[in-house]
Amino acid sequence: MPWFRRNKGAGGKPDDIALSQALQRTFRQYSAESEHQMMQDREALEAGRLPDAAVKRVQRTMARELPWMSTLSIGDLYLADEIRMTPLVQVAGSCFYNAASDMNGRIYLDSNYDAANLVYAYYRAKRDAVERLLMEARLAGAHAVVDAHFRFSRQQSLVECSVIGTAVRFEGLRPPKTPLVSPLSGDAFYKLWQVGWMPVNYCLGYHWHCMPVGYSTRAILSSWNFFNQELTSVTTRFSDTRRYAIEKMVQDAKGGPRVDGFVGVEVNTAIEETELRIFAGYQGGFGFGMMGNGITIDGTFYPFGPEGSVEVPAYNLEFFATGAGVARIHSGRLTAGEIGAYLAALE
Repeated sequence: MPWFRRNKGAGGKPDDIALSQALQRTFRQYSAESEHQMMQDREALEAGRLPDAAVKRVQRTMARELPWMSTLSIGDLYLADEIRMTPLVQVAGSCFYNAASDMNGRIYLDSNYDAANLVYAYYRAKRDAVERLLMEARLAGAHAVVDAHFRFSRQQSLVECSVIGTAVRFEGLRPPKTPLVSPLSGDAFYKLWQVGWMPVNYCLGYHWHCMPVGYSTRAILSSWNFFNQELTSVTTRFSDTRRYAIEKMVQDAKGGPRVDGFVGVEVNTAIEETELRIFAGYQGGFGFGMMGNGITIDGTFYPFGPEGSVEVPAYNLEFFATGAGVARIHSGRLTAGEIGAYLAALE
């Protein structure tokens, strides 16, 4: 019996007892997927197809056997009607991707101390999640997915990207081969269309770097240091991390329709102290000196232990940015013909 809910027994109200019994009957209808169904779903995803349950949900909604759901607000729905944007079905996509790590779950670094495998995991998870969202949108004959809500999370080396949005159709136009995906709302679509802008996609800028430090940097943080000082080496390296992330965001935008700018950009950063294990023979970058019996970082020599490795203090620098890509189509209000021509040109 769950600790958070107890039946009232014979003394309970008849309506409460009847409701409890009805709920129990409903809950008993749930059963986990069979091993055979799980295998079919896995084969479908690996082959670039949707699981059967997702296909049936979209098909039944389009056949009006199920009510359509939407992430749009009431205000969005009102303005969507103004621009002849019809909500079809709520669509979703997700991907959990594991970055390469050692037996203890520690993430590998490349020669520049960047977590290249982790960065790749973020972009691969986003790519697969969006592609699964698009497969549902294509099944519905949608022109775009609007008000798409993205979620990224990470547990050690496991990266998750999930997205849910509303597939819509523009009245009187043919669906493109690849529907647009945008986190912007119906209200944003309405306003941008009035001034000639088209929301086209969602872009990610992400980079993760581990910066080993020596005594001269750590001494600034020492309890014996009574002066105001900037950690200039950390500031410089963090600026590099930010620059690489933004470069990746621009590159991510090039994978789809033309992007002239980003709106609604959100940025999250993190800096944390950590320890970095370096093995003998590792050829690191940034001018760190490597000798046969140790490594010199920031003027500090760290000798290798008997097992041929050493743990050095470091900072994890993480920069995460997302934004909605937009393209300028016209100097004034977009017409149905201009929108149709743009969609027809999409691959």
